Amino acid sequence: MGQQASLVVEVEIQAPVDTVQEVFKDFSSYKEWSTWSIESADPTKEVNHLIHNDKLKVKIQNFKFNSTLLKNEPDVFEWNGGFGPLLQGAHEFSWRPSAKINGGTTFTQRESWHGWLVFLWKPGRIMGKKSYTTFNGFNIEVKREAERRIAL
Repeated sequence: MGQQASLVVEVEIQAPVDTVQEVFKDFSSYKEWSTWSIESADPTKEVNHLIHNDKLKVKIQNFKFNSTLLKNEPDVFEWNGGFGPLLQGAHEFSWRPSAKINGGTTFTQRESWHGWLVFLWKPGRIMGKKSYTTFNGFNIEVKREAERRIAL
């Protein structure tokens, strides 16, 4: 398998787990509050009906790619995507009750990369730094939207 790199980025959200899950899985509303977009490659499938091996279209800021769904469970959503042997990554989103905020949620992104170009994603390298900034930005967007919805 060769070299590997990984990244974990978390944020504490002052909103219940079900609200954070609802915000994350409300793909159609992303255009209103996020720089990301996630959608099923099959427009007839809603997010809660997506299953293992379903295809996704993902846009992270201006970077577009296709991915394959690995998990769509009550507490985790995970895909795998990449560019053949050059770079592959398993990207996981999860939400769980916060140990820091009473009634809040810890929202986590995890990415594990492998492939020939993975050295660029090692901690401290250019793509590792950029990925941290990008993932943290999305976490903040999810936090703002979940906390906004809870305040309504």
